[in-house]
Amino acid sequence: MRLILTILGLVAALAVPAKGGMIYASGQLLIPGDPAIPPGQPGHDDTRENYVYEINPITGVATPVSPVTTGLPAALAGTTDQRLLGFSNGQISQIDPFTATQTPIGANNGLSATGFEVLPDNRGFLTPFDGNFDTQQLFEMDINTGAASPVSASPTEIGDAIDVAAGNPLGTAAPFIISLGAVGSSLYGVDLDTESLIALDPNTGAASVVGAVGAVGSAGGGAYFGFSSLTGVDENSDGSFDALFGAVNFFDDGIDVQRLGGVARYDLTDGTWSLVGTNPGVIFFGFGSSPVPEPSSLALLAMGGLALLRRKR
Repeated sequence: MRLILTILGLVAALAVPAKGGMIYASGQLLIPGDPAIPPGQPGHDDTRENYVYEINPITGVATPVSPVTTGLPAALAGTTDQRLLGFSNGQISQIDPFTATQTPIGANNGLSATGFEVLPDNRGFLTPFDGNFDTQQLFEMDINTGAASPVSASPTEIGDAIDVAAGNPLGTAAPFIISLGAVGSSLYGVDLDTESLIALDPNTGAASVVGAVGAVGSAGGGAYFGFSSLTGVDENSDGSFDALFGAVNFFDDGIDVQRLGGVARYDLTDGTWSLVGTNPGVIFFGFGSSPVPEPSSLALLAMGGLALLRRKR
């Protein structure tokens, strides 16, 4: 009996990692000042504190897991070996979410991008800014070296897809894909210029608009804005991303703009989203999540041992 309990403990501890499917985020908390405190004294003015957050995608609740920090990348992505990566000013780094320490990886590729995602096969992707500060083309990036190159042949692939969907002359769109997230074999990005959800083929770079141009918004209406982050999430723990989540940072109630810290789940049929939860006072810069890894060899051994004991009973 003791052996059976030990094996069950190994299975529970090793077969389903606790962090699988969680979202990590770079974000900032606003702490309002107290006007009753005299000017110049601590607490009179608003303060802002940056953290690495851990977000439960079921509830949308964000919990700071790092000390107060600065300089966190807005472009985040998770890997199959449960690493949190960031991209900023041409440089990939590995981020320890519990200390906010950043360790550079590979060489600087000279690109600037806030759209960054890593597929479960460990291929990295960027939507870098061009000379006009538009994000017109998907790039594939080696997450070990930083080397990157365009996937599509057309240098205006994303803008052309938006123009075709909108019925505008080619060359009209000036896309700004602020973030990337993956679901299945597709990448997705929100274009802030038109508030549209864009699907990107990681193998060809082909772009298309999900739903209608300008469809990104709450399925229930409302004056929400600030779509800063996207990530795929492995909701069913099968080792691949099967849902798209993003940040909705602000809500305008007609009187003032509130920091919403909203976590939204996207509908990939029409480009709309629904709020999962909110974190008042918080704004998010980047989201990153890792697919749930396959059971380790030790976990498989434990499960095999349990099956053997069952056969012997």
